[in-house]
Amino acid sequence: MMKIYKLTIRPLTSFRTPLQSDTIFGHLLWALRYTEGEEALADFLARYRDGDPPLLVSAGFPAGTLPVPVLRPEPGDPPSTEDGKRPSLADVVVGAMLSKALEDERYLPLPQWRQLAQGLSARALKEQRQEARARLRELRGTEKMHPVTRTAVDRITGSAREGRLFVADETFYGPDWKFEIWHKLDEGDDELLKRLTRWWRWIERNGFGRRKSAGRGVFRIEGLAEAGGELPQVEDPNGFVTLSAWVPRPGEPTDVTYHTRVKRGKLAETLALPSPWKKPLLMLDPGAVARLSDGERDVREWYGGLIEEMHWMEKDIVQYGYAFPLGVTIQA
Repeated sequence: MMKIYKLTIRPLTSFRTPLQSDTIFGHLLWALRYTEGEEALADFLARYRDGDPPLLVSAGFPAGTLPVPVLRPEPGDPPSTEDGKRPSLADVVVGAMLSKALEDERYLPLPQWRQLAQGLSARALKEQRQEARARLRELRGTEKMHPVTRTAVDRITGSAREGRLFVADETFYGPDWKFEIWHKLDEGDDELLKRLTRWWRWIERNGFGRRKSAGRGVFRIEGLAEAGGELPQVEDPNGFVTLSAWVPRPGEPTDVTYHTRVKRGKLAETLALPSPWKKPLLMLDPGAVARLSDGERDVREWYGGLIEEMHWMEKDIVQYGYAFPLGVTIQA
């Protein structure tokens, strides 16, 4: 059995790298490497390779939200008004704009998520999104991605290089913005919880993601505590929604609705040379919905696994591809 813990962080600067689950796991491994050594890192990864992962992590989500489940669209009702007449063109346009705006939202507040988990369907999702419209609008207004123009620096002279301007996207957050990252740890492993706390403190001191050496990705930890009861829970789930990027493996559910991303990861720290680029990897985004296979009664603690040999030259490099499953009842 595994216990669920929630980490809450407050961003203090802009971020160049999203809080994706595999990137978070990579940062934790670097923290392990620098605080405990190579042998401890090898021992830790050996448990994953033996099919006994001691730690699972989700992606990072705005506080009080989870990712929107990905569902097949249902056919809409014929347009009509309360008196049975066809709506005006203006009503149709406004309705279409509202639906499009809601579909673009990536998150759903926990109160609506708890309702949705009891009976997951496209119609129920639409209703819960409409109910959360004000909260979603507030979130959208306090997270802004801006292109920032910079100039390359000559490593010899330390001055700007002529004609070498480039643009990079950075995400800025409002002053009250917080992220939540969910963790699963072996129940009763208090020592692992202490280690995890040390690893996150190391990341807090060093920053997260690209350009952390230039002051990006700075955050403050506001809490790491057991929080299993905060996530939606249902009795006798017939499926799950993953809170992390997932690479399915043979024998796992195949009735899945999802969005994909091609992850083109980079090595960091002392492994960045001579070539930092990992192999591209197709992953299912958080929010993917899987119906349990016939004969499977319970949602497992995890799905997916580590992807081996993710670098062209460094054969020991792996990529985190575990699903962090949250049980739901999918309506037929």
